Amino acid sequence: MLNRKNMLKIIIFFLITSNLSAQQCEYQDYFLLADSATKDYADKNYKEAGKTLKLAFSKVEFPLGDELSMAFSVAQKTKDYEWAEVIAIQLAKGGVPLRYFSNYKQSKWYDRFSSDFESYTKYYNENFRSELRERLNSLIDIDKEFTANLMEWHNGEIELTAEDAYQEANSILAEFKAIIETYGFPTERLMGYNYVRRLNRVEYYKTSILMIHLYKYGELVYVNEIPQLICDGILHPNLQQTLNNVRGFGNSTGIEQEMKVRFEKYSKVKE
Repeated sequence: MLNRKNMLKIIIFFLITSNLSAQQCEYQDYFLLADSATKDYADKNYKEAGKTLKLAFSKVEFPLGDELSMAFSVAQKTKDYEWAEVIAIQLAKGGVPLRYFSNYKQSKWYDRFSSDFESYTKYYNENFRSELRERLNSLIDIDKEFTANLMEWHNGEIELTAEDAYQEANSILAEFKAIIETYGFPTERLMGYNYVRRLNRVEYYKTSILMIHLYKYGELVYVNEIPQLICDGILHPNLQQTLNNVRGFGNSTGIEQEMKVRFEKYSKVKE
């Protein structure tokens, strides 16, 4: 049975997606089905998860990497080897390296798949922007480090002026905007799937976390575009509710004002 917390999440999700239904929303059903499959997968109900994921993939032209990764695991667990090969090819064409599939060398499809892998790499290079993937992930790493510095500043462990904090946060914002001006809003359709080497996993890009941090820095970036970004499968519907509740310590009028408020607040920690 669903507890109150999970039921509330479902209600919020339904309300968000209902609000999106008035516009053309390609990924509305996809996200609902993907979340259902995720729950079945967590409950080890792999056959049901597989059915739901296949239905989700039928709703869109471009399934997302996180769901493809889950589907690949489901296909292996349910011994649906034909589907596993199809998914492996999709992931490979989206830039996922052969290393990711190394645990499946004994599978019936692996020899054929590995011998054709060069053609999948060629497809990726011809159809996706690897430089965009590298640039976005680099920015996310920079933002992660800056967020850690803010916490140390907050705890009185390091000294930071309002101007220094402003300059660092503003450079993150400027690079995010520059990326979008150059390539469009970063999406898997443009840069392929996010393979995380140290975890040997395929994950969503951390674009949502970057946006949450920017909101905390006082910049409500692309607030009017978020519903369409969700409909296009670029952001998850849960992000809209999160961003509605995320704010910094200032009045959300920009990074400079936010960092001045933080400087006044954090300086008192050391006194």
